[in-house]
Amino acid sequence: MDRKPSTVLSFFSLEKTCTDTVSRLTENNIPFYDLNIHCFTHPVYYGDGAVMTAYLNPGDVAFFQKGNMRDIHLKNKTAGSNGVIAVTATVPNAYVAEVLKL
Repeated sequence: MDRKPSTVLSFFSLEKTCTDTVSRLTENNIPFYDLNIHCFTHPVYYGDGAVMTAYLNPGDVAFFQKGNMRDIHLKNKTAGSNGVIAVTATVPNAYVAEVLKL
């Protein structure tokens, strides 16, 4: 990783239930350094919203580096089988300070 040693990171997590319609991981612009998507119940597709061919099975974890959570899209692989995912990420401390108005 080519982070500056002085970069301060904060931990971020969320849980989401996917549907049969493509949706963003989050509607907010949330930058991240490292992000993991853990799939728990049913398989889910993930991608950029236009291309949705990659998928996670229950027990799988997808790893991403340097991006924006808003750019990741998800949907159920099998109609009616709502997949549950959990996301963990490291985000810049400056983002947290901006959100909290510190």
